[in-house]
Amino acid sequence: MIELQHITQEYDTADGKDKFFACKDVNVSIKPGEIFGIIGRSGAGKSTLVRCINLLNRPTSGTVIVDGKDLTKMSDEELRKERRQIGMIFQHFNLLSSRTVFDNVALPLELAGVSKADIRKKVEPLLELVGLTEHANKYPSQLSGGQKQRVGIARALSSDPKILLSDEATSALDPETTQATLQLLKKINQELGLTIVMITHEMDVVKQICHRVVVMNKGQVIEEGSVLDVFRDPKHEVTQAMLGTALAARTIPASMKEKIQKLMRGTDSKGRPMHLLRLTFVGSNTTEPVLSAACHKYDLDFNILLGQVDEVQGESYGTLTLVMMGEKDDYQAAVEFIKANNVKVEELSDVI
Repeated sequence: MIELQHITQEYDTADGKDKFFACKDVNVSIKPGEIFGIIGRSGAGKSTLVRCINLLNRPTSGTVIVDGKDLTKMSDEELRKERRQIGMIFQHFNLLSSRTVFDNVALPLELAGVSKADIRKKVEPLLELVGLTEHANKYPSQLSGGQKQRVGIARALSSDPKILLSDEATSALDPETTQATLQLLKKINQELGLTIVMITHEMDVVKQICHRVVVMNKGQVIEEGSVLDVFRDPKHEVTQAMLGTALAARTIPASMKEKIQKLMRGTDSKGRPMHLLRLTFVGSNTTEPVLSAACHKYDLDFNILLGQVDEVQGESYGTLTLVMMGEKDDYQAAVEFIKANNVKVEELSDVI
């Protein structure tokens, strides 16, 4: 559906001597009908990249292929036609304050020369889809933030796009409204078969709605894969840090580190050494007594420091940070036993 090939967006710096790369040789492939996340911190290049999809940003170099067509080779007229297939919703809604909800949604159709009768036939079902039928004659100033975003979504859908781009669409909303907006986008994806590209700096958004994700940093893709795989085994330190905000149990609080370091320098009441580790469980493994079975089998004890079970794309996902007490050989055998049961084991030597 969408192929971004070797996308580079460069700008001259203030002194004119160097180049700043908002995106640098980025390659991304997005499948039809999926919800695809592009995540990164502020300035990572994610918004620049998503605006290359509809050529609101024309890349310095690279190729943008949408539905088999190379947008970078199109004339302005051809590009305007193709952009009707790509809807976009924004962080700050971009509604016209002088127009009602109905008229804001109708605007793209008016600009396309659609008749008033056909506009009504199109807009009324869209307002019903986003739950705004009773607010059709209100003005943006009379709406909540979540309602304004729903108007923006309905407006983006008015031209029957195949693709919906969402640029930080939930970052200005409160948590409850964010949840409602994400559920609406998921509903639209399922009912209309729309391909949705989500730009966000929030891992929690990716966790709830996206099928696959790329992580960007300094204009480059540093990690990509299914959301479950990225959550289960983040490779890059930036991804690991961002995951810490979505899954608190992955990060040991600073207030605990000194206590843990002191604990790890000693032994337990039986004189056995301490081992600090993190276990990651996915799917059915979250309900299996793997840890207790390992400790019973190899005569070990453990103390859980942090723990959390969550859901990512319909799969249970859990992490445990714990101290395991036992002799080295028994501990190593237990670790191998746990790994053999499809549980990821990380030894947290960096905390000691």
